Amino acid sequence: MSNQTNRSTTGLNSKPARDTLAVALDAVNDRWSLHIVRALAFGASRYTEILRAVGAPRDVLAARLRKLAETGILQARSTEDGKVAGYELTQKGKDLGQVILVLKRWGDTYSDAEVPKVDFIHDVCGEVFVAEVRCQACGRPLRSGELSLDQESAAC
Repeated sequence: MSNQTNRSTTGLNSKPARDTLAVALDAVNDRWSLHIVRALAFGASRYTEILRAVGAPRDVLAARLRKLAETGILQARSTEDGKVAGYELTQKGKDLGQVILVLKRWGDTYSDAEVPKVDFIHDVCGEVFVAEVRCQACGRPLRSGELSLDQESAAC
């Protein structure tokens, strides 16, 4: 699993094994990437709107926007003369929004009481949406301690 480290004969930690979880974590492994995706999902599209919503230094924001575009999470929208008119999430970026909704539930549970919550309404039923991770096979909600690592896939 990607968060496990291997020890070399000298005792130094080596880089975690590369697997799909590591790839996913690497895509958003900095301080700003998920904040940028959140800002775009909340409707920001222009550089200045993203800057205001995220609060990152300008050079850092520009670098993260480039990285997120290179990894296919967002794309620049261009005007007819080729200038960048704004940014939008790709399908890959929109799918990352589902991860953010699960993180939101965690934040709702563990944040201090004075931190304001943001609620989302499920347009289909009109109720407040609460993300829940379920097993695709049996449909039951996942609870802490109910997963074990498939040793065959971990051996890769």
